[in-house]
Amino acid sequence: MIKDFVTYLKQERSSLVQAWIKKFNETTSGYYKINIDQLTGSASTAFDAFCDTIENDDFNLMKAYLERMTKDGKFKGISFAETQQAFRNVTYILFPILTKRYHGDNLLAILIRVNHVIDMIIFYLNRYFQESHAQKLKNYANKLEEEVKKRTLELEESRSNYQILFEEISDGCFVNQGGRIVFANKAFCEMHAYERKELIGKKCDKLIADDSRDSVMERFYQHLKGLIPFETYIYCRQDSNGQSFPTENRVKLIKYHGKPAVLGLCIDIAERLEMEQKIKQKDRLALIGRLSTSIAHEIRNPLSAIQVNIHILMDRLKLEGNDLRRLQIAHEQSIQLENIVSQMMDFAKPIKLNYNMTSIQGLIDQAIDVFEDRINEKNISLFKKLDPTLPDIMVDKEKMIEAISNVLINAIEAFDGTRKDKNIEFKAKKTTYHGKECLRLSVLDNGVGIHPDDKKNIFEPFFTKGKKGGVGLGLPIVKKIVDAHNGHIQIKNEEMNKIDFSLIIPVEISQ
Repeated sequence: MIKDFVTYLKQERSSLVQAWIKKFNETTSGYYKINIDQLTGSASTAFDAFCDTIENDDFNLMKAYLERMTKDGKFKGISFAETQQAFRNVTYILFPILTKRYHGDNLLAILIRVNHVIDMIIFYLNRYFQESHAQKLKNYANKLEEEVKKRTLELEESRSNYQILFEEISDGCFVNQGGRIVFANKAFCEMHAYERKELIGKKCDKLIADDSRDSVMERFYQHLKGLIPFETYIYCRQDSNGQSFPTENRVKLIKYHGKPAVLGLCIDIAERLEMEQKIKQKDRLALIGRLSTSIAHEIRNPLSAIQVNIHILMDRLKLEGNDLRRLQIAHEQSIQLENIVSQMMDFAKPIKLNYNMTSIQGLIDQAIDVFEDRINEKNISLFKKLDPTLPDIMVDKEKMIEAISNVLINAIEAFDGTRKDKNIEFKAKKTTYHGKECLRLSVLDNGVGIHPDDKKNIFEPFFTKGKKGGVGLGLPIVKKIVDAHNGHIQIKNEEMNKIDFSLIIPVEISQ
């Protein structure tokens, strides 16, 4: 009966193969249909191996066929379910034919043989797909492991590069999380005069000056709520010594270790603000200078005429008593006006420096000589504490004597008539200021002092307070001379109303 069945299969080989292919295409998705087209070229060979297995109950030919197919990758891209269905379709094609040709035990024997062959095929393919799947998983795991190693290396390199970048930039970089510093680069530590280990975990409000603390912390909480994702603002930072400095902060809301945080970039803007202030001051002084020159020219000619006529009247009228005194007062006041006009003209002129090597001792002595009589008249005690190792400095001698003299005049006039112990002290020493070697010349007096509200105005032209006959150009001239030498002025209130007025002059000329 089996031989009869096999004979029939061989006779109908062509039509059965076509029916098998058609059935597969009808029951398979479009994706696998495309891939099965690669299999149809060998469908006849598969059918012949099937017939041989049915006839001889020998799986070797079918096994060889399946091994060749799997080795050549013919099943690549086809799932086990689809492949299983392909061979199950043989039963669906043959069943109607078998029920017509065979009956009873004969039909049963043939169906058993057909199903047995198909089960053997499916068993073989199942093992192949399991091994193939296991190999795929192994390959995927190996590839994944390599990818993880590669990504880890890239991340480590990236982290290292970012670390170098953050450490090398001159601006302070930090991360504020929960109101505490969790990251700080080298520049940020230096700006706040802390070691890194001291900063990490420190409350950020301790790094903000009192007058900026509330506004900055309010901004921080708005950042955490997402109300201000990015902004730039100016505040005063506070270092470990309690000193405050103007700072520009650029901040952005980020995720740090999975939690909201604020990334910030701090920039010290002290020099920038100082430069902006100098430019504004320079522009303002230039305008005042032009106005002063114009006014002085308009006043000088009539003033000269007044002085000449007063001289003539004093010679001709032969006045006595009060009338003579009145004319003398007019003459004295005209001379005072002449001095004021001269000061205005001097202030308006651009400074041209004549540099020469000069000892600081000589500058101080010459300034004191000019006002020795006034110092004695007011019973002022004068002291000098000068470092004997002070080097000579390169300055314009005449201009520097003028600056020291104006500072000395202010110190002399700072004493009222009620004070008994009147002291003026000169100090000079070497120092470093903004990285430059400088000489600090300080003039200290224990007079009435300077009111805090007046401090910001004392270098403004024509600002004067409590002086007799002063026009308010002395200290502006001092500042103009010191600025021309690329120097700085510092004023400190010491104990007992003592004022420390310091001129800081670079030892070498800045090019």
